[in-house]
Amino acid sequence: MDYVLNVEERTVTGRHVKQVRQAGYVPAVVYGQGEDATPIQFREIDMVRILRSGGLSQLIELQGLGKPMNVLIKEIQRHPLRRTILHVDFYRVQMDVKIQTDVPLRLEGESEAIKTGAVLIHHMDAITVECLPGNIPEYLVADLSKLQTLNDVITVADLPIPEGVDVLAEPQAPVLSLTISRKLAAEEAEGTEGEEGELEVAEEEA
Repeated sequence: MDYVLNVEERTVTGRHVKQVRQAGYVPAVVYGQGEDATPIQFREIDMVRILRSGGLSQLIELQGLGKPMNVLIKEIQRHPLRRTILHVDFYRVQMDVKIQTDVPLRLEGESEAIKTGAVLIHHMDAITVECLPGNIPEYLVADLSKLQTLNDVITVADLPIPEGVDVLAEPQAPVLSLTISRKLAAEEAEGTEGEEGELEVAEEEA
């Protein structure tokens, strides 16, 4: 999917930047590749659409600065209560230079263990990769069908990696695993107590 964000150069900076937000824009800055930082602004709704469609870790093309510019989102500042976007840092990239970025996981398949009450543990929500900007995967797939028992673990090595993408995490690092739910653990504990009581009674009768 291609992500495009219409932006404008921003002349208001510093403590007066609240005027930008009052006018319905989000202040932002573009930096990187040895060039001066460029203050910009854009409509919040345009960024919300990109984020909702999965653009947080993807290449975004900025339009409105004379010529299209390829960037990645480096940081988003949000209001602590309203969660509105207060400021965004964009990192300028070169299409022929490899970069490091985090790619989110997408869970697919079904686990019989989860269906019967096991709880899924997320050891990682994203995987750090290195590749050319044009090769950044939208997501990496984790197949839940590999988790059939509480002893099963999905590691980094189990994730299908597209060609041209290098994973920087350790191959044996756990990504997903299972644990027993508190409810099931409590039920089993109660069952064990009952068995112990029955054993004590049996021993007394003997």
